[in-house]
Amino acid sequence: MARNLQNWLTAYVEYTADTESPACYHYWTGCTILSAALKKNVFLDMNMMKVYPNIYVILVGPSGARKSTATNVGIELARQVGLKWFSDKITGAALIRDLSKAVEKVITGGSANMAANGGGTEIELVSPMLIYASELGVFLGHDAYGSGVIADLTDLYDCRPEWKKTTISRGDEIIPGPYVTMLAASTPQTLKDTIPAGAVGQGFTSRIFFVWGDKRRKRVPIPIWGTGQEMLRNNLVADLKKIMRLRGTFKWTPEGLKCYIDFYEKALEPEEEYDDERLRNYASRKHIHAIKLAQLASVAERDDLLITPNDWAVAMDAINWLDKGLSNVFAGHGAATNSQDVIRIFRQVEAATVRAGFISYAELLKRNYSYLNLQDFAGVVNTLLEMNAIQEAVAHDSNTGKVGKLYRMIDPNFIEKWNGAVPRRLQ
Repeated sequence: MARNLQNWLTAYVEYTADTESPACYHYWTGCTILSAALKKNVFLDMNMMKVYPNIYVILVGPSGARKSTATNVGIELARQVGLKWFSDKITGAALIRDLSKAVEKVITGGSANMAANGGGTEIELVSPMLIYASELGVFLGHDAYGSGVIADLTDLYDCRPEWKKTTISRGDEIIPGPYVTMLAASTPQTLKDTIPAGAVGQGFTSRIFFVWGDKRRKRVPIPIWGTGQEMLRNNLVADLKKIMRLRGTFKWTPEGLKCYIDFYEKALEPEEEYDDERLRNYASRKHIHAIKLAQLASVAERDDLLITPNDWAVAMDAINWLDKGLSNVFAGHGAATNSQDVIRIFRQVEAATVRAGFISYAELLKRNYSYLNLQDFAGVVNTLLEMNAIQEAVAHDSNTGKVGKLYRMIDPNFIEKWNGAVPRRLQ
């Protein structure tokens, strides 16, 4: 099938260039829509298991970072190609209901790549569904773990031949061939409220790509729209429809397989890769995440269902790019009740240090009185002092004539800096 675009994902990044959302939000939104479009039609046979290219993505950033702007662009393309998505407040019953409505008959191994993959023609039932949550907290609610919804989403991620859910009122509910993808957005505080500190690093979160963006990349009063943008959108839609018709099994090229094996054999042990022990389960699944992204890199460019060294390199660039923001995603996401306060106050001192060289005690207290009482505020400031993240000095204020405390940042790496620039291979 001849494509209109050289690479669907890079064209999607170009299409979204004149928006305020960070480029990382758009790239990972594009990955999710591409993943959803593949439904359950392609996979990589790893002998003891099949790896499907479905992914779960959560865009994380402060209010005003333009998360919804990014997801809305992707969802509009999904609508234009007829993808089904679930966006109601999720419950176990609602999830089963919508998955039941998503059942489709597909012909496996009998389309454009049949000759290349040696498959015959078979009819199979699949249940593909894109979960879309513009506000993660509203979508999951505060009892997603207690209600069993998170366990359901974790189980569905693995794309088993069928998914069985036992309910009290209806007995066993069976969903044939589930293929679930997810695109969601959240602030750090909502993420903390929705996913308990003890659950970070467990089965559900280890399956998620958490994408950090700290601010809008530029101001765009009115996005540019003309013949070029319209043509690019139409080509994205047309090529996505072609990608939706792909069927068959991914194969490694010999060189691509060598890249994967080298990565797997040389990878650090999970407990060695990240300082944050909550990321160990994610680290242990990184090879599976990379395979999924390599599949997406392949179909973004070609119909041959081959995974080449370049596809693997694209996947690794995407993961390494995402890794740089993980410390920001989970900063303050701990069991300590004031962990978010520590992060907020450090960022206030950091910004003031860059802007003016320091911030006064009075000004810092004024910014935080609605969050903390005087005793708790002092405790947070002392925590940052003890960690050598900030420094305290006593100085004479020429404006008020009083002697007071001043604070400045001394550890710029207390929270790892996020560079939102798109890696070269992903542009």
